[in-house]
Amino acid sequence: MLDSWQQFLLLLEQTDRRVFQLINRQLSWNGFDELFPLWRTPEFWTPLYLFLLLFMLLNFRKKAGWWILYFIVTVSLMDTIGNKLIKQTVQRLRPCNDPDMIETLVLRVPNCGTGYSFISNHAANHFAMAMFAFVTIGSLVGTWRWLFFFWAFSIGWAQIYVGVHYPSDVLVGSLLGLLLGGVIGYTFNKRHQLRIFDPATTPFR
Repeated sequence: MLDSWQQFLLLLEQTDRRVFQLINRQLSWNGFDELFPLWRTPEFWTPLYLFLLLFMLLNFRKKAGWWILYFIVTVSLMDTIGNKLIKQTVQRLRPCNDPDMIETLVLRVPNCGTGYSFISNHAANHFAMAMFAFVTIGSLVGTWRWLFFFWAFSIGWAQIYVGVHYPSDVLVGSLLGLLLGGVIGYTFNKRHQLRIFDPATTPFR
């Protein structure tokens, strides 16, 4: 039984590395080489964060403050769980620091980073944000709400593409982010349900 379990884990690891090489090398494109190193940075998305902040403040007044607080708690809690608990426990090397991978991968960022690989906090944090936004304001933006997940997915994909995370790092991080974002989002809705263009919460009538 133990040998079968070890073989299964070895198969998962081999598959993980093959998918990484597929995304990192075989699916490369010059346009992505220029875009994704920037795409994954918080600075690139600063205008989006500012727009979202202004949107909430203009439309929901006092309730916007609670939404922003819950949003910050979501990101902070997910980041702490990923960095302080999971990464320090698992201590998996990043592919760009792994001696078995470093000669075959393409590193598309200036440095690999000194932190551990599992989980991808980029993926976890952005999927937590995406799920929180989907649950709390998704009904207000209609079908556009699905772009929250496309946005998070693209950032997770970029982490693999530039060479700093394995697919399993991104996958597990994404699932944990969805779980945490959903829990905090539903908790927020129970206490501070948002209704756009509600005269009691918004200046627009």
